[in-house]
Amino acid sequence: MGKKTKKNKKKSNWTPPKGASTYFYASSDDEFKAEHPIGYFFLVLLGIAALLMPVIIFMYYYIVYIMPVTDSPAWMILGWIGSFIIGIGFFNFVGIIIKQYLGHLVSILSFLLGGIMVALSLWLM
Repeated sequence: MGKKTKKNKKKSNWTPPKGASTYFYASSDDEFKAEHPIGYFFLVLLGIAALLMPVIIFMYYYIVYIMPVTDSPAWMILGWIGSFIIGIGFFNFVGIIIKQYLGHLVSILSFLLGGIMVALSLWLM
């Protein structure tokens, strides 16, 4: 009675699923693209926005508030990279739609690492 069958066994959303490396192939989302050609176009736009929005927000903040006071391109680059890593975490959520989610750890680590990098860059500027 204590044994779990394959049907009842829940998969963990904390770690990437087995075979997740195939998500990075160009053909990995062909099935979704074939079923939803218009939706796929908007999904690509959503993915680009999720990836780049933290970078755009950081660069706006840097140009408007930091650059007039001090010019420190090294810390700006650290913040830019950190905000891009945060974007990777958001992009991972877009992957849920096409069943290519890499797990909670990827998102959490992206937010933590990127957040630390952005905070350091803003603190040290």
